[in-house]
Amino acid sequence: MVKDQYIPAGGYQSEIVIKQSRFIGRARGVRSVAQARSSIGEERASHPGCSHVVYAFRVGEGNTEVSGMSDDGEPKGTAGRPVMEILKGSGITNVLITVVRYFGGTKLGTGGLVRAYGECARKVLQGLPVDKLISRVEVTFKVPYPWLEKIRKVLREAEGEIIREEYGDEVILEVSIPEKNYPGCRERIDGISRGKLLPEEE
Repeated sequence: MVKDQYIPAGGYQSEIVIKQSRFIGRARGVRSVAQARSSIGEERASHPGCSHVVYAFRVGEGNTEVSGMSDDGEPKGTAGRPVMEILKGSGITNVLITVVRYFGGTKLGTGGLVRAYGECARKVLQGLPVDKLISRVEVTFKVPYPWLEKIRKVLREAEGEIIREEYGDEVILEVSIPEKNYPGCRERIDGISRGKLLPEEE
């Protein structure tokens, strides 16, 4: 059975305090590794006096998923890994979790750190608004002008989103279509073009 996946529909922040150490968790949507890295940098810049900025992120789905994590100076395996385990168990992708720590003067020990970072990640994900992920296919069509309106109508009815339009001798349409609607959409476009309008799949 395939487990449903979700993506952030917004952001969320939560904070816990354990033995005077503040742990500020934040979850937000990201669409690429570069965006995740940029957001981590922004989080670090906005907390110049913090001890650590621990993170875990997941981008993409299935075979295309990319993930990353960091303990950011905490003992190995005590920070980034528990955050990642909570994240993977949530079924949420295209998301970055950061946990900023302000050291309170008392060491928590290995087990204490694992519990603290895990609890902070769990709290922030519990409050994060999400949408169900719809798998999509991205394709590009080169459409002759006489077929353009018919093709647009088919794409609308298939819940396709036009990402880019370029006008020249033909119209280049870069389109994102829900995967479940793609076969029927292709069939209708083949009918209009008599099989001549071949999509370039991403």
